[in-house]
Amino acid sequence: MLIKYKAMKTIVSICIALLVSVQVSGQDLFTSLTEKFGGKEGFSATNLTRDMFDLYLKKKQVDPGSPVSETLRKLDHILVVSQSAYVYGKPEEKPAVELSEIHNAILSHYKARSFTLFKTENRMGEDLKVYIKKSGEKITSLALVTASATRMVLVELDGEIDLGSLADLGSTLNISGLENLSRISGRSGGPVVFRDFGDYSFYFGNDRLKQMEQMEQQMKVLNDLRSEEFLNKQKEWVEKNQEFAEKHKEFAQQQREMAERAREMAEKYGRHPIFLSAPGDTNMVYIIDGKKASAKEMKNLDPDRIATIEVIKTDKEKPSKKGEVRITTRK
Repeated sequence: MLIKYKAMKTIVSICIALLVSVQVSGQDLFTSLTEKFGGKEGFSATNLTRDMFDLYLKKKQVDPGSPVSETLRKLDHILVVSQSAYVYGKPEEKPAVELSEIHNAILSHYKARSFTLFKTENRMGEDLKVYIKKSGEKITSLALVTASATRMVLVELDGEIDLGSLADLGSTLNISGLENLSRISGRSGGPVVFRDFGDYSFYFGNDRLKQMEQMEQQMKVLNDLRSEEFLNKQKEWVEKNQEFAEKHKEFAQQQREMAERAREMAEKYGRHPIFLSAPGDTNMVYIIDGKKASAKEMKNLDPDRIATIEVIKTDKEKPSKKGEVRITTRK
């Protein structure tokens, strides 16, 4: 009988020691974080012990017989710590607070105290890690740490923890950060937090989050297609410019040849040649050796056969009367 009594006393002592060590661990982390980071903009910490739970349930008007109350009665301690990178109302190009320091300090705390990494996830730029500590088959401590580019959140629970009931606890108590507990139970319809700037949070279900990820993939494909279309148009534009440059080069060569031909004719006949605007111009009549000539005849006329050219311009007072170009060829 004495042996049984001593054994029971030893078991009770161990349980009390474990309970005290868990509470001290949570209290130590709360103290160290508030002392080191409490003065930074965007820092927030909530530390609830068992003696505060009933008061909090009454404040939230939670039914004492509800599943949430049952879950809370099994807990000894709740710690929620958050740090925002940006200060609301003060937009800056760079974050006001560097999150890596507090994030690394928290991860180091749980690694040093023999917590087991239960779950890790990286989705839409947010890193999630869940650490647990067990006593036999029961989970006695749980820590959930999330970190994105804009905010870091820690949720620590101590006591007898049922993973399936954590989502209801987070939605009922309405403490910023506790909503992330739904991500442990893996409920498809549970709220999942997607944070932006400051202390403002936007909540989506897992189904909605999957839709957003699909939309993100579709937008990526669409952007790739648009980029390809833009590159094709740019290539087409370059080819058209090259074609235009070739035509311009060809036209310039023709101009040089015409200038050279005009110079040769000026040297040969002792005067500059007369260039007609276009053979067959409807405003001019072409006459070769006293006979009206067609555009084809003018085009085929050998310049070496021309003796004289006489141009009679259109009379401004009689615009209906056409001008004349009279050409006399060599006999």
